[in-house]
Amino acid sequence: MITQTVTDWARITVERWEEKITQLGIGDSNTLINSFTHEVITASNGNPELIKFTFQYYGRMVDMGVGRGVPLAEVANSNRKPKAWYSKVFAREMHKLAENLAKAYGQRAVTLIVNEIQQGQ
Repeated sequence: MITQTVTDWARITVERWEEKITQLGIGDSNTLINSFTHEVITASNGNPELIKFTFQYYGRMVDMGVGRGVPLAEVANSNRKPKAWYSKVFAREMHKLAENLAKAYGQRAVTLIVNEIQQGQ
């Protein structure tokens, strides 16, 4: 159940990134959108251990407003503006994942406790 929760979260996060990229009208949106992949890596017991997202690296530069000769230190003094498709969305989605995992692990704990009580009777 928890692995499915994490897998669904990763898929939804990519969808939210795609929506934000389209909304912001980022240059080569289709190339960036088509580059997204995600993978949930599980431990030997089947629990999620790592969530791996991959996409074209230039997307992070757009998110920060850097590139094409504008280093991060000079963004404030340039005409380039950050288009926060990644960082804001990711922070919001991480918060949602934390809430979902808290519920899932809470349910798992209750089930274990109930099973222990029933076995002890």
